[in-house]
Amino acid sequence: MQVGIQRSLSRLKAVKIEEGFMPMSYIPEAASVFAKLAVNGAFDDLGINQSLAPKLKDIDARVKGPAMIAVLSHTYGYLLKLQGVGGGNKPGAGTDHRPTDIATARPPRPIQVWTEQWVYVRRGSRAKDIIGDVSELLDEVILLAKTTNLPEAQAGLTDIERAQLIAILETTLAMLKAPMIEPGLLKKTAKMAKDVAQKAAKTKVEEALGASLEHVAKRVAELIANLL
Repeated sequence: MQVGIQRSLSRLKAVKIEEGFMPMSYIPEAASVFAKLAVNGAFDDLGINQSLAPKLKDIDARVKGPAMIAVLSHTYGYLLKLQGVGGGNKPGAGTDHRPTDIATARPPRPIQVWTEQWVYVRRGSRAKDIIGDVSELLDEVILLAKTTNLPEAQAGLTDIERAQLIAILETTLAMLKAPMIEPGLLKKTAKMAKDVAQKAAKTKVEEALGASLEHVAKRVAELIANLL
């Protein structure tokens, strides 16, 4: 299965996908791997975000290019770990960089939220529609942030900065599932997303993550404007 994922990754990286959408039919090898994992009951073990998971099992679905690459990289690392448990690691199989592991070993400081007010979001409102879009964007950005294979010295963020970014994005995503929203956390999220996006644009490192965060910052700002 690793070979199928590798072939699909190579095909994706050979084209300039940027922020465009790619059909799952473009990577049939990976689609076949996801189908096999689903049949064997192992698909859920991948831990793929809920907004992306159904698309990976749909050959007619379309997924953003950077998110697709992140998913395949994540899946490849998962398969290598399975191989390590079942039959011994190959040379280099343990070099997969996992910011989530670092976050567990050195957790970021607790996120401080200066509560302004809790705002109830009515069904059918413009804010409710934006929340759906922001939630899907956050799912993709969290995946991109977690699946970098760059060592810390070459990455766009230090391990602690990455852990802090992931923590605030996941906290915000969880809050957006509730009926009431706290604008203070949204403002903090938008600022951090904008800062990281600007850093990525300046350093030319992890540009896909930076571009996605820039989009997040804009949509979160739009959400705040429709809440207040």
